[in-house]
Amino acid sequence: MQLTPEQQAAVTIRDQDVVLKAAAGSGKTRTLVQRYLALLEDGLSPPQIAAITFTNKAAREMRNRVRAEIQKRLNTEPAATQSTPWQNALAQMDAARISTIHSLCREIIQSAPVLARLDPRSQVADDPTVAQLKVHAVDKALLE
Repeated sequence: MQLTPEQQAAVTIRDQDVVLKAAAGSGKTRTLVQRYLALLEDGLSPPQIAAITFTNKAAREMRNRVRAEIQKRLNTEPAATQSTPWQNALAQMDAARISTIHSLCREIIQSAPVLARLDPRSQVADDPTVAQLKVHAVDKALLE
């Protein structure tokens, strides 16, 4: 499937961050994967690229697609040339910053908890806990 002109621009633009905002099924993940691969082609390594999503499912999907695309590129190269940047990228995928905004913020906070004025043992709340906190906040607001 071809990228739209807007998606292609998001893949090729450099020297600035890119934010994609669109409806479900519009090709955001496909566009981000292509941008990620283009940045790898430019010589960056997975730990140098941050790809941030809002859900764990989207982050897993993006990581899996990037890994599959790298593997596909390796499979099309002659065996003699496989000590390429693609092999290095594949080896570094476990260190790739493909995560949710929550995970990125947690990583930043845990690297300097004193500056953030937070308990270094703090954690991101799971979905059931978040749901309970929302109900409690609404109840409290209505009572006040």
